[in-house]
Amino acid sequence: MTTAVRWMNPDAGFLAGPHTVDRLFEQLFGYGAARQENGTPTYALPIDILETDDAYQLYASVAGVPPDSVEVTFENGVLSLTVPAVPMELQGNLIRHERPWGNWSRKLELPKEVDPANIVAEFDNGVLTVRVPKAAKAMPQRIAIRTADKAIEG
Repeated sequence: MTTAVRWMNPDAGFLAGPHTVDRLFEQLFGYGAARQENGTPTYALPIDILETDDAYQLYASVAGVPPDSVEVTFENGVLSLTVPAVPMELQGNLIRHERPWGNWSRKLELPKEVDPANIVAEFDNGVLTVRVPKAAKAMPQRIAIRTADKAIEG
């Protein structure tokens, strides 16, 4: 008789540990959750940020949310991402509930060297992508020094 051996990544247990602890805290206290008056929790929206030479790219997974419900704003150097809760319509008895339900929100203070007029947000297959272009860097200018009789070029 042969016994089936389940292949497992040797690091899987070590790498899963922090996620297990995070899930425990989420279940007990909510992941950054604050409750609104109506009892709906608001969670911190997880994001990835990528920096390129000319911009910052932000990525947030917002699966199941219509694009017109997502709000992206920029004010006083702070980029805000807000995703309201979308009620689930269940057809049957809920046996297991693991996905957090509620509002999602994130505020990020951006560096001063960004171009807020050209921030672009796109929504594709449940992923919100926000491109924040960097402002053009001021180049040093050489100033001509004048004397009483002529200008000295630098």
